[in-house]
Amino acid sequence: MRDKEAKMRWAEPIAVSFLLPATGYVIDPADPFYIDYRFPWLILAPVFASLRYGFVSGVTSCALLIGMISSAYYLGLPQVPFFPNEMIVGLLLLTVISAEFNESWARRIKLLDHKYSQLKVRMDKFARIYHFIKGSHYQMEQHLASQVKSLRVSLLDLKKKILSLENNAGEPLAGIGENILKILGSYLNVQIAGIYEVNERREIGSNPLACLGQPRILSAFDPVIGEALRTGHVASVEAEKDRPTAAAEALVAIPLVDVYQKIWGMVVVNEMPLFALQESNMDFLAVLGGKMGDLIKRRAESHCNCNEDGIKVFESKLRRTLEEVRDLKTSAVALATVITSEEMQSKFLAKFQTELRGVDEILIVNDTPEHRLFLMLLPSTDENGAKEFLNRIELSKLPADVIGHPSGAVMSFGDSNVRVCMWVLDNKTSLPKILSGINEFCRGELTTTKIGENQNDGIFNSV
Repeated sequence: MRDKEAKMRWAEPIAVSFLLPATGYVIDPADPFYIDYRFPWLILAPVFASLRYGFVSGVTSCALLIGMISSAYYLGLPQVPFFPNEMIVGLLLLTVISAEFNESWARRIKLLDHKYSQLKVRMDKFARIYHFIKGSHYQMEQHLASQVKSLRVSLLDLKKKILSLENNAGEPLAGIGENILKILGSYLNVQIAGIYEVNERREIGSNPLACLGQPRILSAFDPVIGEALRTGHVASVEAEKDRPTAAAEALVAIPLVDVYQKIWGMVVVNEMPLFALQESNMDFLAVLGGKMGDLIKRRAESHCNCNEDGIKVFESKLRRTLEEVRDLKTSAVALATVITSEEMQSKFLAKFQTELRGVDEILIVNDTPEHRLFLMLLPSTDENGAKEFLNRIELSKLPADVIGHPSGAVMSFGDSNVRVCMWVLDNKTSLPKILSGINEFCRGELTTTKIGENQNDGIFNSV
């Protein structure tokens, strides 16, 4: 194909260059080169060649015509009685101009072709990525469609199962290991894992209490398990890859640790997708392990009475939230609300139940017509989020005042029928300080009702 184009590149200019004088000889044998004509028709040949094929073809055609005119003049033919200098110069100039026009467009076309090639490469790449994402999205839809329960519902089911086993004899992990592994299998696609008991000396048992797949035999020198036992935090091969230790059999080790840093058990993952070994998933596993550790601790300490148990659970949730705030670099908010109007008590209790999220905690400490104290914990929330929560429960519609208080700023709504004290929890927040602040607020607000063993006790007697 290219050979044919190269032949035409030379054949057409030469043929046109000879065709024009031959046509002129047929029309007017006395002036075949159109010297005496008002328009120099010979210019059509080099202009055609220049515009179509470029500078070389145009100059070749022009040279042929000039050669024929010069030969006829020097041979003394009557068709060329004088040498047409003006015509020759114009022929050369128009040929060069036409050739430059062709070269200019050729450069533009070449540049556009280069850009097109680059865009085509990128388009092909985007097309492959698009089809890959589309296929992954379809698989994700199928995976999510097969999950009839959300993570929140699964955790609530686990909590109910643990609470149903509180009064039963047996080890703290007995009867719940399979439920824990099912949650990991459903939401992180864990394929092979086992849950093991950990004693007071932080020594892990050799036999799994529950299995997902067929876990490998535990090694006493596995660096991932050793790091999780030593620190009480989630450890993975991604975190241990730069350390000169022995080869790890476990991909991830998830300690089930309570707020007092006691490890009740360990989930050892042997097989899961590599793309799941990322920081966000490790943070999720750390939070999940902590929540499960707190539930296991609650089961082991089920001898507490109902009211003390509620206060103790709230304190544990507060401790856990402060740990998550420090580890995950987030913020949280604690709210204490005292309502003295019986009508408002029922109204705002319904509002709280509607607007609180699944991760939020609420505790009703003093349930009397005169005073009702609500303690609320809002994880992963900042001050603006807490104010938005107060707006959603329609407290903003009531007349409000800000009152100075030793424990912090207290907002009073509806002629002091509703009082709210807010504490923003960050990585510098001290647990004893927050508990003391809540106790101080409650002593000031609930002066007419006995809470605890005597009038001066706070609701958190551990501070």
